[in-house]
Amino acid sequence: EPLRITWAYRRGSDGASETILQSLKNPTLLSDRDLGAVLKHFVGKVQDRKTYWDFAQSFLVHSNYTPSYKQFKEDLYEYLTASMDPAYGKRHFNEQLYQYLKNTYPHNDFQKPNEFLIIRTCSRLLNFLVVDNPVRPNHFTFVDLTTNLGETVTTGLLLKIVLVSHKIKPSLEKRFAILFNHYESSHREGVPWLVKSLENMNIALSLHFGSADVSCLNQIM
Repeated sequence: EPLRITWAYRRGSDGASETILQSLKNPTLLSDRDLGAVLKHFVGKVQDRKTYWDFAQSFLVHSNYTPSYKQFKEDLYEYLTASMDPAYGKRHFNEQLYQYLKNTYPHNDFQKPNEFLIIRTCSRLLNFLVVDNPVRPNHFTFVDLTTNLGETVTTGLLLKIVLVSHKIKPSLEKRFAILFNHYESSHREGVPWLVKSLENMNIALSLHFGSADVSCLNQIM
């Protein structure tokens, strides 16, 4: 039987709240099996019985007491790599990420991190992890991540960044638009990693920033 998803979203008017249930067939380009796995990943616990949202909130609370930007970057590195496959990280990625963060705005290292600095840092991370320049869209790191970790785990890494700074969500969407435009003339079958990444990102952002009430999914996953 085809997978059907029941979404619940809340509509409020004059202080009243109404829960509306909407059932629909798989609306994505993912298979039913893949869609189920993606929903489970982004709604459920990813490590130590914590969700992506839980991890981000813990990091943000801790960051309020971080004395310097340098320490913030080191904590951000630990936060991003905590749930990553150690074998992949040890090959080259962890060192590259650490050095990239170390060299990000080093002249601010000894000041206390503020919202503006955090937004700029997270935005630069998206340049490194996804793509930077629309004219020469180098995205080797992103392809390497999806090839070795899979589209869902890679999307989770990007979601972690957006959950630290919600204001960079449009920036992430812009990076994916650059990739989409770059491969616009390609057949879907030729870039399955991009198709799956786009679908994963749409699902992850909808679940965390949309109006869907996913409590019903928590009960079955």
